[in-house]
Amino acid sequence: MERYDVVLPSGGRIDDHFARVALTPFKALIKVKDYMLGFRVLEAVNDSGRLGRIVLVGPKEVQDAFGIRVSNKLNDTGDLTKNIAMAIRDLKAMGDCTSRVAIITTDLPYIEAKHIQSFLDACPDSADICVPLVSKDEYLDRFPSAAGTFFKLKDGDWTLGCIYLIKPDVFLRILPEVDKAVANRKSKMAMAKLFGGKFVWKYLTKSLTSAEAVQRAETLLSCRISLIKNGPAEFAYDVDDINDYEYALRDK
Repeated sequence: MERYDVVLPSGGRIDDHFARVALTPFKALIKVKDYMLGFRVLEAVNDSGRLGRIVLVGPKEVQDAFGIRVSNKLNDTGDLTKNIAMAIRDLKAMGDCTSRVAIITTDLPYIEAKHIQSFLDACPDSADICVPLVSKDEYLDRFPSAAGTFFKLKDGDWTLGCIYLIKPDVFLRILPEVDKAVANRKSKMAMAKLFGGKFVWKYLTKSLTSAEAVQRAETLLSCRISLIKNGPAEFAYDVDDINDYEYALRDK
């Protein structure tokens, strides 16, 4: 069973009001019930038995909190894409970098080892990029009344999970495109525009399918992409704001 190196981007910050409530400005150090989000993710990574070397990228405060739990740590640049690229280059410089690298954000309060295992098991060897696709129905079934951002397509309402499996050289090659996607990830219309005018129209008229979106992305990026449907809803619940935080505190 193949193992994969891991990048944990941990530079995410929250707004001042939320930080006063959570007692930290950093997402990875937010405490939900009896655990910090970043530690929850790290525990799932370690317990999965499928992941190898770990590189964490974050500010000094986050690095200090993780301490000896993670031996490979890099300083936050303030830019998510640059942070991931830097971590991948660091893994390659160590030698024997795995064929694909898992990228997992450290703001997931519900992630467990079994979720990582099921995702990796479903990733085809032929894909350059794998990402979980979570339906709105699956998400709301797991997290009733929770807020979420979904793309309304012809074949359903979908969102992506916060874990990716990608070939290192492919990620480094498509950095400009990744930058654009990251910059526009909170705007559904801006994301649609990245695919071109024809796809904006199809999105607006709800005639665009997830398969067509993948085909267009593969053409634009010159790589093979696999959307892993029925991805665990837990991958899609990240803590971005105080409402996400309060929901996680209430949830049993």
